Amino acid sequence: MDLMKRIVRYSFGAAALMGLMIAAGCSSMTANLAGEKISRGEKAVADAKESNALLNAPDDLSVAQGKLAGAREALAKQDYEEAARLADQASVDADYARARATTQKNRKTADEMKNNIEALRQEIQRMSK
Repeated sequence: MDLMKRIVRYSFGAAALMGLMIAAGCSSMTANLAGEKISRGEKAVADAKESNALLNAPDDLSVAQGKLAGAREALAKQDYEEAARLADQASVDADYARARATTQKNRKTADEMKNNIEALRQEIQRMSK
């Protein structure tokens, strides 16, 4: 009977140890996931900067950068869910800033082309008189 008690104790101890190891593994998986999302957020912010968001959508880019900074702080505090959430938001905000910057740039180009066409039209009218 003493042998049976030892077997049961070791079984419970092993089960508890495995539970702790799994919990630790899940925690590191969450940290890894948050880190990956922050990396994606950093890339999205960098892409937005490359598309001239600093000039054409600075407020939107600033929001994305603020959320990315918050994600880094949450990661440092080991608040992985908050870090992942903020990193996701930063990615979306950076994508929006990039799209808005591209739209603004295209709008400026279209306005310049419209002005050039109008100037040519006036020049043609002047020459035909």
